[in-house]
Amino acid sequence: MTALYWFYLGIVLIILEVMTPGLVSIFFGLSALVVALITWLAPGIPEYLQWIMFSIFSILFILLLRKTLKKTFSGTAEVTDDTADPYTGKRAVVVTRITPTQPGRVELNGSSWTAEAEQELEVNTPVVIKKKKNLTFTVEKIS
Repeated sequence: MTALYWFYLGIVLIILEVMTPGLVSIFFGLSALVVALITWLAPGIPEYLQWIMFSIFSILFILLLRKTLKKTFSGTAEVTDDTADPYTGKRAVVVTRITPTQPGRVELNGSSWTAEAEQELEVNTPVVIKKKKNLTFTVEKIS
């Protein structure tokens, strides 16, 4: 195979990675690009040796880079009971007094939200968000 074929294969595999989850085909694409470079610099390399290099580079890239790249591209989402609610379990601070009969406000990540509670909560009380209904949090004092 010529360097151009390896280059095309590498590009196709990297594009395939963008369209599929898993973080695997990118390593084969990178390996193909490395073999393309080597084949371009030394065009007399036999085809069987090119495939061996491709296999070795693929294994090396997977072993050396996958863990690091997976950490980089994975989110840091917290696990909650309600998978559709990213706020449940987060900590907030009361900024307007809350009573069982009167909603107040809490601050979460620099934003102010309406909040309800089953107990009276004073300003600056740390709370945890138990659930979210529309734009109102149900909170509980952190003990």
